[in-house]
Amino acid sequence: MKVQYKLIFIVLFVSFGLIRAGEITKKGTTAAQFLKIGIGARAAAMGESQVADVTDASAIFWNPAGMARIKGNQLMLVRTNWIAGIKYDFAGLVVPMQSIGTFGLFYSGLTMGEMKVRTEYKPEGTGELFSASSIALGISYARNMTERFSFGLTAKYIREQIWHESASTMAIDVGIVYRTTFRNLRLGMAISNYGGKMQMDGKDLLTFKDIDPNLKGNNPNVIAKLNTEKYDIPIIFRVGLAYDPIKTDFQRITMSVDGVTPNDFNEYLNFGMEYAFRETVFLRAGYRGIGVQELEGGLSLGGGLRYKINQGFGLMIDYAYVDYGKLNNVQRFSLSLLF
Repeated sequence: MKVQYKLIFIVLFVSFGLIRAGEITKKGTTAAQFLKIGIGARAAAMGESQVADVTDASAIFWNPAGMARIKGNQLMLVRTNWIAGIKYDFAGLVVPMQSIGTFGLFYSGLTMGEMKVRTEYKPEGTGELFSASSIALGISYARNMTERFSFGLTAKYIREQIWHESASTMAIDVGIVYRTTFRNLRLGMAISNYGGKMQMDGKDLLTFKDIDPNLKGNNPNVIAKLNTEKYDIPIIFRVGLAYDPIKTDFQRITMSVDGVTPNDFNEYLNFGMEYAFRETVFLRAGYRGIGVQELEGGLSLGGGLRYKINQGFGLMIDYAYVDYGKLNNVQRFSLSLLF
């Protein structure tokens, strides 16, 4: 028991100590910002405090170790009407394979509609159209190492594109979950997006260059290529806990808190709560970004419904409303098939 109390103290100390860190940040220094957009309506409604309490296929994103406790196959489909008319979609499949472990596959994509190509001399458009997108594809694995300790790993391919230019890299996520003997208390830690740098490349970077304009008779149109900068991707460290102060056959209350440390922003806390009636009807609330100065919004609300169609098939529908202040709000829907 002394060891467990020490672990609880460490997690609390790290989580709540995060907001005491300095104000120096690396804002605007990483690529693939879409990797920071949370997955799943349940997670969004609970203020994105999921590292120790993720219970569905969105564990692929929050903490792959959470997949180890998923008992049946799950297919999650998420549609998010993101800010400024951008769409964000996620599809994740989790398949437990008895003693081998649990496997997962996922796709996430941030997409937008086509826009006119405008130039200095043709501000109304050149007649061409362009689009931009960001996607991630990956595979996950999780296993219960003991009755209380779970480990998970995700490997993913990341790609961003705008018109004819693109950048790509590989990354991994690693996570653990520890279930203590102290009254339904869980501890979780995860590192997301540990990988290489991204550098834009494409045919529009080709140009013509006069190597020496002061030299007569040389070729003034040597084909050259613009060299773009390499950027890190947003590495995120999460540590948190989840606790059930009430848990019976009829109802359950879960409280969770995450401390989040990104490599391109200040540290902050996320907090969430969930009320479940017979594990069928769910009400949720949360607050994200505690400790962030001049935060836009933060409050989140939502709910869910689990419906058992027959012995081997079920359906889970979740909804979340998230306030983003001056950026208005974002509404998220998740549909999970349980089979």
